[in-house]
Amino acid sequence: MAEVIEFDPVDALHAGALGLPGQRTFMIQARKGNATLSVLVEKEQVALLATEATSFLDRLAREFPEARPDERLAEPSLGAGVHEDVPLFRARMIGLGFDVERGLVLLELREAGDEADDPDELGADEPDDEPDDDDVDGHIARFYATRAQVRAMALSGATAVASGRPECPLCELPMDPDGHRCPRLN
Repeated sequence: MAEVIEFDPVDALHAGALGLPGQRTFMIQARKGNATLSVLVEKEQVALLATEATSFLDRLAREFPEARPDERLAEPSLGAGVHEDVPLFRARMIGLGFDVERGLVLLELREAGDEADDPDELGADEPDDEPDDDDVDGHIARFYATRAQVRAMALSGATAVASGRPECPLCELPMDPDGHRCPRLN
């Protein structure tokens, strides 16, 4: 049975990285009141989330225009990036949703237990069926945020991904600050 944690709504939402390029840890953090929840994610997940969240928000703006857009962005207390915190779990699945009545975006992060390795177990063949919280082990974090907060999170995530190590122009592998032994020069 999954342990569900909800921040409804969040006071702050951020995606970013800690550490030096090549040794960074990527996280999504949310804050509600005095509580902060950090979830480990992969760099590729942050990059994809930034792209998909922006596209999702653009579709929402067409389908459900905001009468008065909420300009509240990510709370300054999370600073220019994520802050040191012990992550509760590593997200294996990330989803976006929208609560039409309240005008809030849902960001859901799932740890997913061992049965998530079997796509049939979670109903992957039927895209309209969502996994039941009772059928999944691990943690589930649900963050409800304004569109502006999600857009700011997407921007901070994209910035964190782009600020990594530069790519070698020959082999396109990341170059280490200590030097790079390009396999194409071998």
